[in-house]
Amino acid sequence: MTSLTENICVPIHLDAYALSPDCASGLSKLAPYTQPNYLGLRLDSHLIQHDLLDHVDFHLSSSASKNPRLSDVGSSDASIKLHRLGVHLHWTLPRFYRTATAAAQPSAQPLASGQESSPDQSQPTFPVIPNRWLVIRHKKSCEPAGALPLFQGWIIESDVVRNITDIADDSVDLQSDVAPFVSYSGDHDASDVLQKQVEVVLGQKFDLVGWSESQTRTHTRLTVMNSSNPLFPDYALHNTNALSMIDNFMYHKNANTIDYCTEAAADYYVVGWHSDGRDDPFSNIPTHTTLGDKLSSLMLQLSLEKDHTPDDNKLSGSVRSLNHGAIYNVVYNRSQKPTSTADEAAANFTARKDMEPLSAGTTTLDAIITFLKAHRTEAGQIFHFDGAEAVAKDLLQISALLYASGDHYDARVQAEDLIAQQNFSKADGGSYWTFNQQTQKGGAPVVPDDATQGQLRDLNSAQAKLDVCSRKLRSMKWDLFAEWWKFVSRSFTDQQAIKNAAPDLQKRVDQLVKTCNDLTALQTSLSDHITTMSNAMAVKKSARSSYYTRLDPTLCIAGVDSGRPKDFMDILHVQETHQLPTDTSAVDAIFKTSSGQAIDLPFPTQNKLSDTAKRVLAQCLAKGPGTPDLSVTTGYRDWGGRNPFIPLFLEWESVYYHVDTDKHDAWSVDVRSSPEAPRSQQVRYAPVHILRTDVSSQTDTRALSGRILVLPQPTFNLEATVKQVLAGTSPDMTLSRDQVTELVANIRNMQFISAPLSGLTNHLLTRSEGAHVKPNARIQGQTVVPLQAAVDAASLIHIDRAALAMVDSESALTPYGTSLDFTTDKYPFKPVTQGQMIFTKLNIIDKYGQAICVPTPRPRRRQPLGQPSAGIYPCLSNYLTPDVRDGHLNTVFELPGVQVGTGDPGEADGTGRWPLCEYMQLTPSINQDARLNASFVVRDTDAQALCPWRAATDYEQPVWGWIIVNYADYGLQFFLRDGTFYQEIRMGGANGTNTSTKYIPFQPPGMPNPTDPANAQLDGLIKLFHADPAYLQAFFDMINGAIKTMPFPPADYAGFANAIIGKPLALVNVGISLELAAPALVAQNTLGRARHRDPAYAANPDPGAAYADDLARYSFPVKLGDATRSFDGVVGYFDTDNTLAGGGATDWTSLHTYFLPDRPTAHVQSIAPPFPSLSPYFVHPETTPDMARAAAARWSIKSLLVDPYTPLHVYSPVLPSAALQLPAWTVQTALKRMEAFFRLGPVLVVDDVDVGGTPLRLPVPGSKGTWRWMQPVAAAGGGDATFVQLEVEEDHGRVKFAPGPYTFVEGFLALAGQDVAGLEKGGG
Repeated sequence: MTSLTENICVPIHLDAYALSPDCASGLSKLAPYTQPNYLGLRLDSHLIQHDLLDHVDFHLSSSASKNPRLSDVGSSDASIKLHRLGVHLHWTLPRFYRTATAAAQPSAQPLASGQESSPDQSQPTFPVIPNRWLVIRHKKSCEPAGALPLFQGWIIESDVVRNITDIADDSVDLQSDVAPFVSYSGDHDASDVLQKQVEVVLGQKFDLVGWSESQTRTHTRLTVMNSSNPLFPDYALHNTNALSMIDNFMYHKNANTIDYCTEAAADYYVVGWHSDGRDDPFSNIPTHTTLGDKLSSLMLQLSLEKDHTPDDNKLSGSVRSLNHGAIYNVVYNRSQKPTSTADEAAANFTARKDMEPLSAGTTTLDAIITFLKAHRTEAGQIFHFDGAEAVAKDLLQISALLYASGDHYDARVQAEDLIAQQNFSKADGGSYWTFNQQTQKGGAPVVPDDATQGQLRDLNSAQAKLDVCSRKLRSMKWDLFAEWWKFVSRSFTDQQAIKNAAPDLQKRVDQLVKTCNDLTALQTSLSDHITTMSNAMAVKKSARSSYYTRLDPTLCIAGVDSGRPKDFMDILHVQETHQLPTDTSAVDAIFKTSSGQAIDLPFPTQNKLSDTAKRVLAQCLAKGPGTPDLSVTTGYRDWGGRNPFIPLFLEWESVYYHVDTDKHDAWSVDVRSSPEAPRSQQVRYAPVHILRTDVSSQTDTRALSGRILVLPQPTFNLEATVKQVLAGTSPDMTLSRDQVTELVANIRNMQFISAPLSGLTNHLLTRSEGAHVKPNARIQGQTVVPLQAAVDAASLIHIDRAALAMVDSESALTPYGTSLDFTTDKYPFKPVTQGQMIFTKLNIIDKYGQAICVPTPRPRRRQPLGQPSAGIYPCLSNYLTPDVRDGHLNTVFELPGVQVGTGDPGEADGTGRWPLCEYMQLTPSINQDARLNASFVVRDTDAQALCPWRAATDYEQPVWGWIIVNYADYGLQFFLRDGTFYQEIRMGGANGTNTSTKYIPFQPPGMPNPTDPANAQLDGLIKLFHADPAYLQAFFDMINGAIKTMPFPPADYAGFANAIIGKPLALVNVGISLELAAPALVAQNTLGRARHRDPAYAANPDPGAAYADDLARYSFPVKLGDATRSFDGVVGYFDTDNTLAGGGATDWTSLHTYFLPDRPTAHVQSIAPPFPSLSPYFVHPETTPDMARAAAARWSIKSLLVDPYTPLHVYSPVLPSAALQLPAWTVQTALKRMEAFFRLGPVLVVDDVDVGGTPLRLPVPGSKGTWRWMQPVAAAGGGDATFVQLEVEEDHGRVKFAPGPYTFVEGFLALAGQDVAGLEKGGG
């Protein structure tokens, strides 16, 4: 058992980069210092920027004399900046410092005018990072010899904040000695608060000798997000002397002269801590919390000893922690460039390679599998380890299982659907309420009384309105911010121009403020109403299906290691003090002056942290090359004799070609050959026209760009997925045991990094991503507070403190405004992505500024080329490859080097070649959150209804009829929704069909309602069959064809009597619609064309109407069911009206199905293009009394025949599919009532029929009581016949030549043992 007060030692990853002048030469590039331009935070139209960080300019970075990072290019001799050379150290913060926490509670209300900021626990809060770092250099050798001491140490104060004007030391390099930073003073009323915050820098390095804590220095509580720069924690060029340090090997030649070593070799040790113990993540641990619990919350785990677990320790009070890391054998030579991992990676992008290690897919996994498919025989050229091609082949053999969610065959079939659904980001879909009464398993739910049903409808209507109100309010808040931004960033020629523009802007702001106030009031009222109602009822709350937006494509780069430790995504192992070496005598040499005098330890004394730190340093000294436990993961590592390449972010530029027409009909959905494997047929979106001959597609262009953080997870995620599949028991697993062993051993050697092309969609929406000035300030964990400077800058257009407080935090994106001018006559704003894109620049930049640039950087042309081509040919996944037309890939321009896919290269052993193309095809997708709604519907008989249909509740039977094929009689039996027999129609007779009297051979169920809509639908279908034998035969054939592809029913189905006759099929009505989560987005470009400035809309201060009208003109096809998917239950469907004028009538004359009859008939049509289509809509909550009815009016209604045991699916090429499944009780309650019977006769029996109840002897198998005979008996007076139920005994044929007379009987044979309500007993 260990002490309860031991400190925790957390290992960190330490990297080293040896920078010499020759590092600027080679296949890779070296980035100059490109720091955030914090002047862009000022409210000056000439300075304000959408993104504070410009793209890195590499076109004049090759050779040290031209690179401003290494040389003084402005001087006559371009002298080398020796103080920037040397070893650049960077330490990677553990994951728990990068993870924010927030309370699960609603956000605080926006501030009223003049109100100060207040705590808001719902806002994410990042932990304070260690602010003191001890860096020790342990010298191995140097040139000149003896110039450097054996040990030299520095203290990094990461949280020091200095004003630039206060730095009097001319030796301080404002690019390489400090980190750029912004520091909010906290005074939101100060008019110059924005100017002051940008004149500061962060971080300071001190010699260990002579350092002590000082209250005279200004410090800030530093987190990874303080700097408003997402690159800050990892980009060494942006965090010098905060989270990185340059050791330039400076020494004193004499008392007045400094110089720098030309060569050196050293080990480095780094130890970090919190100067204020209250900021330590292990401080203030609640009583009774175990060490295991605390470590788990921080993604940590104790490196355990035998017979010891962390749960043994109950913690209380405070425990301190140290972060530590070491790197050994780092070598620097000013005249020699180290072996460069970046150069090796860049070589893969040169013409000397047969392949380009770049792929693009809808997801990371899709991009990885695409790359392996395209280069299945060439993996050894890019993955430099033995057996790379074998591992790639093994991955392809199980690729279908990697996509699938299960191990069975149907899961493999669902793989394609899964890929499509993973290509979307989710947004909250809202909530709904259901009646919360317990029912028996499988039983029908409790039906509330009429009053409760009405209250439940009101509750759900209020909830739907609240959800939509909240989403619209967020959208309006951003629109209000957009108006503020566009005004303060707009350059006006003079004051008169401002006055001329002000009235229209004031109207728009006033309208937005009023809308926000109205929505806020409505939101509050609805919340109170819902709380009151839900507390008074037995109800429960559930989540509605999510809204979705298609994700931007993902780039994947192969053969480039992430540079992160192999255990980066694993739980990090930590140590307690007692697990460290106890002999610290060797450490004493570190803490001495050059004259050998001991100095004070820099560590806090609290909780014996100094002792723990010395033991950590003793462990650093004890480890090193040759020690058996030198880790290659986090904590201790060897430099390896080469500069690392650790990709951090990717900067890209592209040209997007918008393929559309005024009627929005430039794309069609059809069954087409896959461009990857021409023998494969798929339902695909494709342009209607040949694009290379379509001038309009070549002229509607947008130049796009972005910066995205590179994700290190692809290999980790691939490994986890592979191990999950290999652990399964799939019969489709084809790998041998040896192949599995090899795959598991080498999967981490498959080097991949990925980066989603985030920002692409926002550019098409005329919105920019990036760090920018915001009108509100938020201290971490506090509510926002408006800045007075932001109010003053826009007061002319009626924006005051209350308006900016209303914006709250809805200011992540900025509107284009006047930042870009568009000289074409095309609309820059694209509500729907549909086109093709070609890359013109890809720069992969690592944490030290090394870069792979494709193509080679050159000065930008003043006049862009008509046909841009950077020669970038990514391997495109099936979903991103242009389709094939006339033997060519259908691209906007036909560029050299394009090739069409041949053979079937998608298989592990496939032949042929992968398609080669620079153009990435982006099929149509809605550029805002939308949802494909699907619901079972029933008739709405309320007088207030807006349409004939409403959504079925969870306690209503959505089935309006059942059909069973009676093979014995070659007919169809129709049952009512509750399972009561209704009518039968058979083939044959004088007219080709024979329709029975309703309910025969049973009595009608009580008082049948002739106006029941469900019965009316059955009557309409039966009537058409009765009049058209060919239609009935086609319907019969359709069912037979569908049943062959259906999965087996569940085992409990065999317990129902009608299992002997045939499988029942359900008739249901389904409503489908395409709903937007928020109002249609509007264009945000002040320059260039915009629809709301067209004559038809120019006078309207609300631009929303123009874009709602435009988006409504788009139609997106949907496909009901799929014959190739056995997990789909759609057999066929009819179109049904959804207007009050049309009465909700069903068109029975056109049956749509995948299972066509043997003989064609005009009434039966194949489900094929053109598919039904939907247009997106949004219902505004403040002007809509009943949201549910308004949404129902937008449904497209289909009457479907489905397998009741299998979900039905609605497929869309623009959104994830929607699935509907009949609840089990709806099937079971109906099947319990259904009669299994068929006509029989004439049958010759030896006895007369005794209607008094004597059993009838028939040659049927089964013991007494198995069967019942229903004998028609003429009614007195000539009325309708009645039916008498008789028991049946098995006739074994033993009675022969019995005396006559014999009797012919004709009636119905039914299986006994059922609920026969309505059936007359003997003597009836």
